[in-house]
Amino acid sequence: MIQWEYKVLPLKTRVHAGRLITEGKPRIESIQDELNDLGKGGWELVGVQNIRLEDGRLFTVAYLKRQKP
Repeated sequence: MIQWEYKVLPLKTRVHAGRLITEGKPRIESIQDELNDLGKGGWELVGVQNIRLEDGRLFTVAYLKRQKP
């Protein structure tokens, strides 16, 4: 039977407004590189969730899994 281990990762999601204006889409800082590095370590992204705190702040969490050795 396959066994999995899981990782919950808060993502840094600073959007650069200048790039949004010039290209029409936001640039999310370093998330792609971070996820690619985790993928090289066997982690698979299985879900993403935005969470709003009681004070109104919003942050994003990624859920990853990989097969246990």
